[in-house]
Amino acid sequence: MINLASTSDLIQVITSHAAQIEVHASWVDLNGTTVTPGRTNTPAITTATTTTIVASPAASTVRNAKHMNITNDHASQSCIVTVEHTDGTTVVELMSFTLLPGENMIFNEEGRWAHRDAQGAEYPPAGLGSYNGRTVGFMKTGTAADAAGYWYCTSKDNGFPGAWAVGTPGVNGRVTDGTAAADNGCFPIANPSVGANYLTEVNMAAGVNHTHLLFDVLWVNSGLAITTTGAQAITTPTLPARDLNGTTNGEGCSIAILCTAAVGLAAVASNATVTYTNSDGTGSRTATLSAIVGSQAPATPVIGTLIWFNLQAGDKGVRSIQSISLNTSWVSGSISLMITRDIATIGTTIPNVNAQKIIGTPGIRLHNGTCLLHCNLASATTATFYAGELVVMEK
Repeated sequence: MINLASTSDLIQVITSHAAQIEVHASWVDLNGTTVTPGRTNTPAITTATTTTIVASPAASTVRNAKHMNITNDHASQSCIVTVEHTDGTTVVELMSFTLLPGENMIFNEEGRWAHRDAQGAEYPPAGLGSYNGRTVGFMKTGTAADAAGYWYCTSKDNGFPGAWAVGTPGVNGRVTDGTAAADNGCFPIANPSVGANYLTEVNMAAGVNHTHLLFDVLWVNSGLAITTTGAQAITTPTLPARDLNGTTNGEGCSIAILCTAAVGLAAVASNATVTYTNSDGTGSRTATLSAIVGSQAPATPVIGTLIWFNLQAGDKGVRSIQSISLNTSWVSGSISLMITRDIATIGTTIPNVNAQKIIGTPGIRLHNGTCLLHCNLASATTATFYAGELVVMEK
């Protein structure tokens, strides 16, 4: 409903072309306890002009507009129809539609506007901010993983997109932005023009069956000393606002080591630790590895090996990192530390046959700047070709 509360208030329409615009309005006048219903049928508007369709109420009366039906009854001319409320001084636009011949626009008692075609069918929401989809395809030629049960990241591999590189941000690292040149090689997901991006579907095929994980890397560093066993101090910048809640607190975020070159570690190792501040702002927390395949560093890790840390009991995420201690010399090679947020997993069950995962409405939020990478929990060491497609909806 729309109130006209003074003798200067009225509702008017502006017509952009000489079509034939027909208007019906139903309203109720309230004067004290007296209720008087009324209606107005406006003679056909056949010029580009401004026309009153609900007149001002009498003194001491509030006119409540309950329903308006505006139809373009012209045989061939489209018309932009704009509905406005004015109090005699300030004019406010309420709604505007382009009405094709035979179409109408309706305002109901609940305050909802609808746009109907010439057959009476209601138009769905339109515009990029309402609902718009795009597909993001990817293909990667992966090299051999360490062993079954260890994680392997395809970020360094050729294909589409091309290889993603950590760069040389130093020990304190850098935050990422998947739309910036420094992070070319992550999945190319453009920021929405209006609204927000949501991942609604994942399709994946692989030459060898694995469990696959898509994750957003928020921060990454370089320059860690591979042979230093003591604590290496790190001062991380404020994370981008891409945690589980779209904030910089890091809820839902994890810590991982990425081997950016083959590492000379002579035997499996599970004694590395990371000191961090959790997503609630509590400092001096300790992330650890476990002496189990998949949660430890393998012997002689290959390039692309990904090693995930366990957060301290009760923690829900990582806001910042203060240090890493390898506690054993890793001998040679290079590693980077990352703060990431898991996005989606999918398993492939038949080699080279697509697996599909539909994600319930509205999908998984991909915050602006998402730097999305792919890794897998290897079922075998075999070099694998990966192909897939993401469906990203802008809502």
